[in-house]
Amino acid sequence: MLDLRCCDNTDPRRGLPSLADKSVDHVITDPPYGDQVHEIGMRSASAWKGGPRERQDIGFDAMGDRAIAAAELVRVCRGWIVLFCDLESMGLWRDAFNAAGARFKRAGVWVKLNCAPQFNGQSPAQGAEGIAIAWAGKDKSSWNGRGRPAVWTFPIVLERGNGTVRYHPTQKPLELMEALVQDFTSPGDLILDPWMGSGTTGIACLREDRRFVGMERERKHFEAAEKRAALMGGTQIQLFGGAKVPRKRRVREEQIRL
Repeated sequence: MLDLRCCDNTDPRRGLPSLADKSVDHVITDPPYGDQVHEIGMRSASAWKGGPRERQDIGFDAMGDRAIAAAELVRVCRGWIVLFCDLESMGLWRDAFNAAGARFKRAGVWVKLNCAPQFNGQSPAQGAEGIAIAWAGKDKSSWNGRGRPAVWTFPIVLERGNGTVRYHPTQKPLELMEALVQDFTSPGDLILDPWMGSGTTGIACLREDRRFVGMERERKHFEAAEKRAALMGGTQIQLFGGAKVPRKRRVREEQIRL
């Protein structure tokens, strides 16, 4: 089952109220960066080489009120909340989830192989991204990773003539999202991504036999998610309509083109 919704996801109070309390099994999502990342801004490669230091548009707005976002995620979720964040914001998300009634369980990390350098050369580059992991359920938590550390190591998504397509400026590797889906969810579970971008989490759910509902504001990213899902054998349907995704031949991610 797959449901992709083009809606305003900048404020969780607008998009998530359409979901009932504790109506999804788990949340796996990558919300916008925090304010401090936008304040620093993206620097052009020319600045790294000694040229003019120019701001670059990140391509989306900064994260809004974390307390509101955390409260809505905890309200609709009955299991794991796995949320990407800049490392500097990890403590803020911990406090927000705990205040919303969830239990912050671990600060995970994605080690980003082949990451970009610090273009201005004034400090080390950011070689990892945080993964805030909280439990919104009432019972005892469990996951499929057993005692493994909360560290996932995968290369970033790059277009280097190898068939890989980069649909979104902060697109996560499909292999990373498949690993998170495998570690925190079970076949048949319903996974929510309220900031789905170009739908990589949804593609991972399709490949791993999970159900998925995703929300995205930007029309170009939403349309990319639709096309990717269609090529993977998915069908856009209503969340609780009871329909099933027809089984079709799976298409490898590197074969997908827009």
